[in-house]
Amino acid sequence: MVPIAKLQNEFSIIEDKEGNTVYSQGWFGKYTKTGHLKLDPYETVLLLERKKINVSDENNKSNSLSEVVAHFSNSISDFLINYLLYKDLRSRGYVVKKHSMDGKYFELYERGTTPKKAKHLALVVPMVEGVLFNIDDIDQIVSEAKEISKILIFAVIDSLGDVSYYSVSELEFGKINDMLGD
Repeated sequence: MVPIAKLQNEFSIIEDKEGNTVYSQGWFGKYTKTGHLKLDPYETVLLLERKKINVSDENNKSNSLSEVVAHFSNSISDFLINYLLYKDLRSRGYVVKKHSMDGKYFELYERGTTPKKAKHLALVVPMVEGVLFNIDDIDQIVSEAKEISKILIFAVIDSLGDVSYYSVSELEFGKINDMLGD
C-alpha cells in the first residue's frame, strides 16, 4: 500500500505507520512529536514523482504531481529551481536536507547514510545561471560554512535544468597598488 501524505501549506504529513517505510528508504522527512512523518516540499514532490507516496488535500482528494508542484510554487519562491537541485543530488544517492527554516540552501550528507550515522559533508547553495547575485550574500554564506567547518558548494542551474557544481572557499581581497606600481 502506498502511503498517503496530506498536503499542508509548506509541507505534507503522513499520519499512519506507512511513514516508517518512507523514512527508512532514504531518510525522508522528520518525525513530529505526535509520531507523524513530516515531509518538506522537495521530499513530497520527489516521492510523489517516484510513486512512493500519494498526496491528498484537506478534502481527501488525490492531487496530481502538477497540482502539488503548483501548490508549493505558489508559496515558496524559487521552488522549481530548488527542487531541480534537490532531485539531482538525491538521484546521485546523497541525503539532502534543508539547512535552515528559510530553506535558502541545503545540507548534503554522504550517500546511503542513516540518521544516527549521518556525516554532514557540505552546504549546497542553488544559483540560477545568468542571474546576478550580491557579493555580500555570498560572503555571508562563505563565512557561515567556514564557521561550521563545512565545504561550500554552489550549484548553478541552467535554462535546461542541468546542474553544475562548484566548490567555494573564502575570498580575501587585498590592496595590490604596490605590485601595480601605484
